[in-house]
Amino acid sequence: MIGGRAYDLCIIGAGLAGGLLAAQATRKGHSVALLEAGSRFRFGERSTQLLHHQTLAGPRWPWLNEGRDHYVDSSTDSIGVGYALNSNRVKGVGGSTLHWDGRINRLMPVDFSAATGNGLGMDWPITYEELEPWYSQADWELGVSGTWHPAMPPRSRAFPMQGFPISVDDAVWVPIADRLGIEVFPTPWAINSRPFAGYSQCVAFAACQICPSGARYSAQRHIAIAESSGLCELSPETVARRIDLGPSGEVKAIHARRLDGQEVEVRARVYVIAAHAVESARLLLLSKVGNHADQVGRNLMEHVYVDTGGYLSDRRFYPGRVGYEVLESLSYYRSRERGQRGGIKLEFTFDQDPLRDLDSRGLWGSRLAQHDRDRFGRWIGVEAETEMQPNPDSRVTLDAGQTDLFGDPVPNIRFAFSAPDHRTRQQAGEILANLLHEVGASEVSQDPLGATSWGAHHMGTCRMSRDPDQGVVDSDCRVHGTSNLYVAGSSVFPTSGALQPSLTIAALTLRLAEHLQQVLS
Repeated sequence: MIGGRAYDLCIIGAGLAGGLLAAQATRKGHSVALLEAGSRFRFGERSTQLLHHQTLAGPRWPWLNEGRDHYVDSSTDSIGVGYALNSNRVKGVGGSTLHWDGRINRLMPVDFSAATGNGLGMDWPITYEELEPWYSQADWELGVSGTWHPAMPPRSRAFPMQGFPISVDDAVWVPIADRLGIEVFPTPWAINSRPFAGYSQCVAFAACQICPSGARYSAQRHIAIAESSGLCELSPETVARRIDLGPSGEVKAIHARRLDGQEVEVRARVYVIAAHAVESARLLLLSKVGNHADQVGRNLMEHVYVDTGGYLSDRRFYPGRVGYEVLESLSYYRSRERGQRGGIKLEFTFDQDPLRDLDSRGLWGSRLAQHDRDRFGRWIGVEAETEMQPNPDSRVTLDAGQTDLFGDPVPNIRFAFSAPDHRTRQQAGEILANLLHEVGASEVSQDPLGATSWGAHHMGTCRMSRDPDQGVVDSDCRVHGTSNLYVAGSSVFPTSGALQPSLTIAALTLRLAEHLQQVLS
């Protein structure tokens, strides 16, 4: 039973950061207590879950435990758009790597010096060059398939697996990009292009968010490594509720409760909160720890997507049938004018189903069948992943008016967008519309700028800073004012960039693991 003895390391959250940290610690011979609020999902049950949820609940919902997670995952929002936290993250052993697509990028070097280089946000207390060796190690730990392109950041080590080639559909953009002087390249994926680390290569099951073959990386891989060592005790369905911090700044224990009501106290030499940007901030707020400068929970960031598409009458595409949609572009990543907007990354898509707009068009019967025949496979789209600026008014707070299963206030989420955020999305829309015009698409449509499509990438709330008054953790991810409490994950990001955060989470975690090895030695 977890909590019956003292451990070297207590980790709260068994997602990407927590799983990777547990594996690294046990590889060095350290004992680990790993607490996870969600349930354990058995790999062998994925096919059954897939059949049930593809038909009944949709691809993002297989990882909820009805009747239990409803209470644990409760949250409120102050943004007026109904932010669906449950479907934008996963509480469970493996965390959000249970449902992610697997697209994976490094941040650009300029992202680490956003204030100096772009006149927005703040500079990280570490540089890309300092983090680069950990990025390369993360590629091999997670198993990344990629092909290097000059538009990508510099790297010191090759990808572990060859990247997936540009698909037949992606190829339509290549001559257009050449004509416009835009660099396009296939993005890396945390999906095996060959058998790797004991897991299958991708078998194109076309259900990436549940991946029955195991080719797509899940943090369950590293949790299995940690548990197999005999040094890691995992306790699922165990909610950390309070941090017991002594007056000297040393954490004495974590107080938790299992969903069955059993109280748990865990004592360790070192503690790491790796519970996602929302819940990591919530635990610190509930414990009144690390918030002397009122920074905990602030500067919450997300990636907002702008979507545009239209129809091409002169060719038909076959989305998902002849390779992945892998094409990306960083040609518009930074503005030429400092202080104007954030980063913009382009992704190219072909998967619009003409039956999706049957309600708006009022088509039925033979007219609907004809519409489907005419339009299926002719949709061509571009979407932009956009950077959100750190904003102290964008934050996670405690909502005393609503409590969870144990009577603790639930998190309240508020996203506050600045003028540069609005300019970023507006310019992204203009770039996308121009590309669709250049490709010759008709009936070009774009989501209204007021509509919000989220990347499910939660960043900030416990940001890294040199100055304790400007953030929550130092450059080693140790909570300011404490001696043995750390935070891991995207919650420590000072800025978001416009690239998926997972590889940066992994790189920072590996860097933290090396630091903790020195602390625990």
